[in-house]
Amino acid sequence: MKKEQRNIKLIVRFTLNFIIHQILLGLAISLPAIIHILVFKSQAVYVDLTAWIIILVYFIYCLFYGYYVARPLYQITDKIQQLAGGTYLPNGHKKQRHSLNGRLYREIDADLETLSATLKENEQRRKEFEKQRQEWAAGITHDLKTPLSYITGYANMLLSDRHTWDDDEKKAFLELIREKAVHMEELINDLGIVFQMDQPNGIRILSQKVALTELIRQVVADVANMPLSQDNRFEIFGAEEPIYVSGDHGLLKRAFSNLLVNAVIHNPRGTAITVHLQRNSLVEIQIIDNGQGMDAADVSHLFDRYYRGTATNVAAGGTGLGMAIVKQIVTAHQGSINVKSEVGSGTTVIVRLPLCEKTMEFV
Repeated sequence: MKKEQRNIKLIVRFTLNFIIHQILLGLAISLPAIIHILVFKSQAVYVDLTAWIIILVYFIYCLFYGYYVARPLYQITDKIQQLAGGTYLPNGHKKQRHSLNGRLYREIDADLETLSATLKENEQRRKEFEKQRQEWAAGITHDLKTPLSYITGYANMLLSDRHTWDDDEKKAFLELIREKAVHMEELINDLGIVFQMDQPNGIRILSQKVALTELIRQVVADVANMPLSQDNRFEIFGAEEPIYVSGDHGLLKRAFSNLLVNAVIHNPRGTAITVHLQRNSLVEIQIIDNGQGMDAADVSHLFDRYYRGTATNVAAGGTGLGMAIVKQIVTAHQGSINVKSEVGSGTTVIVRLPLCEKTMEFV
């Protein structure tokens, strides 16, 4: 609506401007003739002079009108060329459109200012994204090499003829190899989900009836049994009655697992993590920790792809894709996710999902 109003104003201004200038042109041409009639009466000797004066006035007026209309067009063209060349408009150029001839095109000039600001902001975001992507590429390479080096090292030890390993040692080596292989599989799965995110249809979900309360209990139990979680405290509230949602059991489990694992690895040991489930028109899941919290910059970038935040040195590693994947999964289930956090005051993640409304296969 605002755009249509701006266009109407622009058309009206051009129309009125044209009418006014035609009136002024008529007056400018008529003035020498009026002077000739009033002053010189009808003396033939001054007729040619009056005609030449009228032609001169007409010529001067055309030059003025051409300058009045063409100069702002030149300025607009120059600004477009600057933007096309990657040069953004300076902050002080807004005064130009308040000049006499600049007012005629002030909506266009304002649009160019907005376009310049948008292009500048997009360029800054592109540079930040490229920097994050490069840092992420280096990080993910390291994250893949680390478990691979464990697998290679322990495999070489098992195959070495220089040592004889007893059954317990072999079992310990194989368990470490399996653990690192699982970690690599998780990293590769993250990449696979990201590739799905880039597809036109996004993440593909298998719509089923999911027992959300049981899924949450399972995920909390799995995360609580992680070696890193031994000193953490976990509690669940509101899971007394079953709550059902429609969606993909595996993807939902992955999303809540990512959220709980983040609450563990990005906080000091001994952090209390509670999960609250509340059923209204939607089901609301709150994951609350009393850990170190995040500043506003981390919160604003939390769901950005490749953003690894302040925890790039966490021993458990990270792809910088976890929270972006969580948001994509929640969004694919017609839900929403929000984060509230302050440094030193912990973090609250709020996930809202629609309830299951139709009969379908139970999972």
